[in-house]
Order: sequence, then C-alpha cells, then structure tokens
Amino acid sequence: MKVDLNAKKTEAEWQRRIDDFWKQATPVWFQWLEWLFILGVIAYLAKETQSAVLKLVSSVSYAVLFLYLQALFFSLEFHGFPLVKSERVGRIVSLVLSAVLSVTFWLLLTRVVSEIQGKV
Repeated sequence: MKVDLNAKKTEAEWQRRIDDFWKQATPVWFQWLEWLFILGVIAYLAKETQSAVLKLVSSVSYAVLFLYLQALFFSLEFHGFPLVKSERVGRIVSLVLSAVLSVTFWLLLTRVVSEIQGKV
C-alpha cells in the first residue's frame, strides 16, 4: 500500500479517506485485541502450569505476531518525505519508518499481553 505524505486532496476527500481508514482499521484493532487476550491466557497458563508445550506455543505465538507486524508494516510504502529528493533515500527512510512502526507495535502489544497475564 502506498502512503503519500504530500498528497493534495480537498477537505471532503481527506474526510472520506479518514472515514474509510477507520472503517477498515477498527475491525482489525478488535481482532488484534482478541489475539492479545488469547496470548495473555496462553502465557498465563504456561507460567502457572510450567507446561513445556504451552511455553512453546506462547513463544511461537509471540514470534508469529512479530512476523505478522513486520509483514504488515513493511507492505506500506511511504512517499513524499520533506527534504528527501532521492528515490533511494526515500525508500530507505520508508523502510526505517516501517521497522520502527512494527517494533513499536510489537512492544506495545506484548506489553498489553504482559498486563493481561499479570491480572488473570
């Protein structure tokens, strides 16, 4: 998906774009919350039971979540960065931004799982 930071749109076009984003993002957010609760329960059970199988499932789940976020954010192509004239530099900046977003979201989501695990 291409994200153009310099796109020129009317106010109505921006509003439609924002509305479309939230219509798509909201179900995904709640799907992610479902995943987090499942991860929290698995992590809690693994800790409480000391089950090797549950520990493995928990570890694999964290890894799969990380890889999902990497795939999601690296599929975004950011364009139109201020002061960036070279297409190559723009692509590098886009990749760095995608990496920062994916790691940040992974840390945020795993923190939520940790909070769930501690409260169950």
